[in-house]
Amino acid sequence: MKMFKKLMAVALVGVMALSMLTGCAVTNAIAEDKAEKALENACKTVTGETVNFKSLSVGSSVTSPVKADIKNGTILLKDGETYAKTVKSGDKVYTVVVATEPKSATKIENWKHTALNVMMAAIEQGKIDGTEGIHIEGTNDKTAKVNVIVDLEGKDKTDNSKKDTYAMFVFAADKATYNK
Repeated sequence: MKMFKKLMAVALVGVMALSMLTGCAVTNAIAEDKAEKALENACKTVTGETVNFKSLSVGSSVTSPVKADIKNGTILLKDGETYAKTVKSGDKVYTVVVATEPKSATKIENWKHTALNVMMAAIEQGKIDGTEGIHIEGTNDKTAKVNVIVDLEGKDKTDNSKKDTYAMFVFAADKATYNK
């Protein structure tokens, strides 16, 4: 009987650890979904067009260098600030925008201000580098593609000893990237 209790205790610890890890992934997925929905609202505000954002699959060659810059403090942002750059991978062009993640990121209303700043930064980056910034397809049902990654830990701009969380938005910036 003692052995059975020990085995059950070990199994319970395993289940609890697994559920804890799964909970983080679920929370991030909800936050990413809310950020996408907020982008749709922001796009309507900035461009006057209704655009549906769909998921874009992005390789690590695009995201890893930006994640490293966030982690090592090369990218430091205050609330409301954004960082944007163009990343080329082969014949594909991406617009990457980083912003501070809002508090309570699983609520869409908390993403509204951030999404508006992200949209404007992506459009401006497109003007700077001569791309579309965000590639939009369709005449009636317009779509764009984005990959949102939340909960990226980096340094706080006002106090380097503190940690802040960032969100990275990777947009398809040209037709080749959109249709990949």
